[in-house]
Amino acid sequence: MKVRNLLFISISAFFIQSCSNDDTTIEPEDSNTEVPTTEESEEPENSAPDAFELLTVENGGTNIELTPTLTWNASVDADGDDVTYKVLLDTNTTPETVLGENIEETQLELTVNLERNTTYYWMVVAIDANGAETNSSSIFNFSTKGISLAEVALQENAAFSARRNHTITEFNGKLYLIGGQDDSIAYKDVWSSEDGKDWTLVTEDAFGFFPKSNHTAIVFKEKLWVIGGGFSDVWSTSDGETWTRNETSPDFDSREGHSTVVYNDKLWVIGGTSGSDQKNDVWSSEDGLVWEQVAESTQFSPRTDHTTVVFEDKMYLIGGTAVENFSASFMNDIYTSTDGINWVEVDPSTVFDVRAEHTSVVFDNKLWVIGGWQAVVNQSTTEQEVTTFADAWYSENGTDWVQISANEAYAARLGHATTLFGNKILVTGGLDINQNANSRIHSNDVWIIE
Repeated sequence: MKVRNLLFISISAFFIQSCSNDDTTIEPEDSNTEVPTTEESEEPENSAPDAFELLTVENGGTNIELTPTLTWNASVDADGDDVTYKVLLDTNTTPETVLGENIEETQLELTVNLERNTTYYWMVVAIDANGAETNSSSIFNFSTKGISLAEVALQENAAFSARRNHTITEFNGKLYLIGGQDDSIAYKDVWSSEDGKDWTLVTEDAFGFFPKSNHTAIVFKEKLWVIGGGFSDVWSTSDGETWTRNETSPDFDSREGHSTVVYNDKLWVIGGTSGSDQKNDVWSSEDGLVWEQVAESTQFSPRTDHTTVVFEDKMYLIGGTAVENFSASFMNDIYTSTDGINWVEVDPSTVFDVRAEHTSVVFDNKLWVIGGWQAVVNQSTTEQEVTTFADAWYSENGTDWVQISANEAYAARLGHATTLFGNKILVTGGLDINQNANSRIHSNDVWIIE
């Protein structure tokens, strides 16, 4: 029995060993076997903003203001991207000058004046967040307005009384109207306005004993100055309300019908009437207190009721009148100077009629002469003819003069006052002498040239 069991165990061990030596093997699973994958999806192509239209300023517009607002339709982006706009505007038929960019709204208000009498072209580019662009469907053009006298008065009947030989000056953001006269009263009052239409009395008696008529008023070193007007006095104010007279009188004696300018950081007083004499002298001051005579006599003849302005870095003296042997002569000559001593006469190719009590300003890079009057002898009838002018002239060089259109509502005037305010010329008051109607009419209206 023991032998049989031993034999069985031996046979079993042999069988197991034989099985373990079998050449058959099981390959392990390849860990690098590729797993099928889906193909990568492509990014959708970006779409440019949709087409859109310009709105205003309308194509072909004329007489357009110098700071227009440009508007256009919104452009929609098909991808839902945010859209901003770039505006191009200049005088090229295909504009290249960028006026504004990264604009989120569909309008742009210009803040810098365009040139007058100029044709401009404009377009808009819509740009999405990815930089794709779409131009406006068209390019518009428009022409800016020229300079003209308003068709109606800004104010037909101002709060101040009708007068002539007053002044109007812009100071600290307000207009100040000072003095003047009618045929019976010389005024001492001061009025102010923030818009040229509505006027408030600042003080009725600013200058005590001294009424102010045919004086000059000018801003110099942060003060408003009033000089002369039949007296040899100089006044100044820092607020337009409280006026101080210089303790010392200037050496140029009484003066009216003179002109005053600021040039080379000095105040200048030129010509005018002293007593019964017309002058062609020149005085200057660095502070308004101490005055120096620059020239006792100059190349231009003695005169009064002329104008002087600074234009192209020179002093320009224009027109005026003088009385000799009880006979008045009127002038339309023009002189320039850079030192107040030497004056050179301009030789104009076209010019306005002889005149006095006109006004002059520099506006839009042009020299202006407005209104005035003359009394000249008609060579045919030998009678004196009085003419009051309702005209306005400008020159870009002092030699070639152009007259702008007026209208019937604007009355002829002399002794009016003119200043610049809000990028406009303001003309106030004055006297219209109508010889045919034998009338003298003072006014207190306010007109605009722009």
